[in-house]
Amino acid sequence: MRSFSIATIITIAVLALSAGSASAALNVGIEDEDVFLNNNSTVDPEAGYAMLDDLGIKTMRVLITQKSVQDGSGFDFSKYTAFLQVAKFHGVDVQVVLVGNHPRVNVSSFRRFAGAAAEALKGGVTFYSIWNEPNLNQWIRGSNKGATYRKLYTAGYQAIKSSDPSAKVLIGETSPNGTKGISPLKFIRQLACVDEKYRPLRGKRCPKLKSNGYAHHPYAFGVSPRRSDQGPDNATIGTLRNLTRALKKTRRQIAGTSGIYLTEFGYLATKSRGLPEGRRAAYLKQGYAIARHTRGVKEMVQYLLVQPPRRGSTFTTGVVSAAGDPLPSYSALKASVG
Repeated sequence: MRSFSIATIITIAVLALSAGSASAALNVGIEDEDVFLNNNSTVDPEAGYAMLDDLGIKTMRVLITQKSVQDGSGFDFSKYTAFLQVAKFHGVDVQVVLVGNHPRVNVSSFRRFAGAAAEALKGGVTFYSIWNEPNLNQWIRGSNKGATYRKLYTAGYQAIKSSDPSAKVLIGETSPNGTKGISPLKFIRQLACVDEKYRPLRGKRCPKLKSNGYAHHPYAFGVSPRRSDQGPDNATIGTLRNLTRALKKTRRQIAGTSGIYLTEFGYLATKSRGLPEGRRAAYLKQGYAIARHTRGVKEMVQYLLVQPPRRGSTFTTGVVSAAGDPLPSYSALKASVG
């Protein structure tokens, strides 16, 4: 039997601890408003919660648009407060994405919406996120989207904190590339008021932003996670290092982004970038493994649970068939929880 010195044993222990810190616990969540909120799925909410229990998932992401709750000059959140009670009964935590009227944004209108949301949902939400994929044209118009988002985020953050001082707020919610907008890293530089070398822009007044983490969608449709490099300014599941480096360089301008929340992820089953089910399952499992071993990543959310029943749907990323049968991707997701 080989003998080890005390120094060697200590070294091995240190390496083991280091490896553990890089592969810390990853919280796995789900998003599927059609199942749990809108009754637009072949799977009803109770069956959906039973699936979450089987998967071991205790976190749900929900997107709330201003339009969906606008009631004259005020807002009606009763649909969502009722939903929060059901989710709590099933032991599921909820994080909420707030999106104002888009793509032409109104900062003051969004401020009122965000404050009303935090007041209505107080105590029932683990995280608020401000806007969705703000680096894309369909969500925010204009070339300097980061500057526009800075105004939205500042207004939303202040309104949420005013209504609920204990609330936690995520910044970002960026798309992985700039195909229909600007790249996520260019967006971060605009948001942080820095140039391409991450140096502060002269003559630009940008007060420091506060957050409780950075939210991002590392989709990489049609290719394996490890082959998803789309360029140095993009950040797919295979190039999360691009994102972590950019956030590290902008911590003086954007506080709290050491924690990264991957709030949408999945692989398509149909259309040009759709994959055979076996490959979808394999890629999904690889993606979650990468997230788990990327330092700073706290969470990954599967978008969607159930495949849409409508033909021609854009997002066919569900792990359960439209008929309600678990797919191989379901097993891959279950193996990735914990």
